[in-house]
Amino acid sequence: MKILLVQPNNTSVIGLNNVSLIEPTGLEAIAGSLLRDDHTVKIADLRAIDCDPDTYLENSIKEFKPEAVGFSCSFTPDVYRTIELAKKVKNEFGVRYVFVGGHHVSVYSFDFNVKEIDAVVVGEGEYTIRELVNAFSSNLPLSNVKGIIYNENGNQIKNQPRILLKNINDLPFFARHLTEEFRKKYYLGIRTSLACLETARGCPFKCDFCSVWNFYEGSYRSKSPERVIAELKEIKEDYVLITDDNFFSDVKRAKKIGELLKKEKIYKLYTIQARSDTIVKHPELISQWKELGLSNIFIGFESVDDEKLNTINKSNSSLNNEKAYYIAKKNNVAVTASFIVSPDFTKLDFKKLIDFVKRLKISVPVFSVLTPLPGTKLYNELKDKLTVKNYTYYDLFHPVLETFLSKNDFFREFSNLYRTSYKSLNLRANDILFVIRYMLSGKMPLNHMFKLKKSMRCISTPETYINSLLLENKN
Repeated sequence: MKILLVQPNNTSVIGLNNVSLIEPTGLEAIAGSLLRDDHTVKIADLRAIDCDPDTYLENSIKEFKPEAVGFSCSFTPDVYRTIELAKKVKNEFGVRYVFVGGHHVSVYSFDFNVKEIDAVVVGEGEYTIRELVNAFSSNLPLSNVKGIIYNENGNQIKNQPRILLKNINDLPFFARHLTEEFRKKYYLGIRTSLACLETARGCPFKCDFCSVWNFYEGSYRSKSPERVIAELKEIKEDYVLITDDNFFSDVKRAKKIGELLKKEKIYKLYTIQARSDTIVKHPELISQWKELGLSNIFIGFESVDDEKLNTINKSNSSLNNEKAYYIAKKNNVAVTASFIVSPDFTKLDFKKLIDFVKRLKISVPVFSVLTPLPGTKLYNELKDKLTVKNYTYYDLFHPVLETFLSKNDFFREFSNLYRTSYKSLNLRANDILFVIRYMLSGKMPLNHMFKLKKSMRCISTPETYINSLLLENKN
């Protein structure tokens, strides 16, 4: 059976999607499973093309002639675009079967109760999609497929949930060959030769603003060090983003992976996500992985105030954040520090935050507005207080709750965080040398630097947000 998997393009002008474009690992994972059943699969990444996305999709369907089209919708701002394309594929392009999966779909499937979407895949989809496609192609009843919600006569019928996979070690590798035509377009900041690697799923912590633990039902499952190494051997790119929510969750496993990397003489540049308390308890991990190519650590600092950390159930401290930062700095590893800006911020709160960033000389701070995303505990608690219902603005750059400051003042203070941080550019000598070497290698075109500069200028300009707010009020 021919199946086309589609990653919709995001039409928002604001958001971190402007400074990064990551390969669609969800679709690559699903494709890997479908290939095991000898289906013919094609991936269309509408974010990574130079022509009109709708025209590209139409031409792909005309040439490939798929019997089914599946969409990925992991992020809340992508909901409307996904539904728009699903309707177009069904009504205008004549595709028989349309299904949708992904993170947002799984935690808030009600949004996809539209007649053009035949089924919604809830949760991990590797086995569900095989059964769904088999049922459709064999004209078998969908009621027997666990882990889906299907449309029948305008109603969503929810089947029994599928239990989480006990062993993710035996899952197929991502079908990266299906994104070959797009791979040169994937990047993370200045790094343009980028691949993603999943070594574990889930997180044992339960932060109120995060839906990851909800999606994975509070579980944490990992792949063996040997499996991780086997997949790394197939990655051609120089730079690897490890997508685990906390790569150091299992300290013993992280060390073992490092030992095997050294033994196999595999050298890449790695970005990982890790909690600061784990780094503080095990600083030896940073020195070990620095030798193996650890380049950047994404750490959720969230707040400079322990009281605010407690209110979002972070189970960590600001002191740990500082200690972890200096441990990384001592080992010449860059830190991307993520901070949450609450709608109730006063001007003093904004000042405390920017003073903290300046004091630590954080090279790459990331600021996001506290947003109750569907599927989070925060959403359940605050959904009745939402002042903005349009998902387009759930991009972590717009407040969707009432703000203490006026909206215009909030936007000015928020954009000033970026303008002040990146104007000073707290770059270390190693950062500057890395950029120079990377540009001279030809792997980072000069126009990519201009693109990033333009994106950061957009994020750090208050008029960008104010104008978008005026558009929202107009709508």
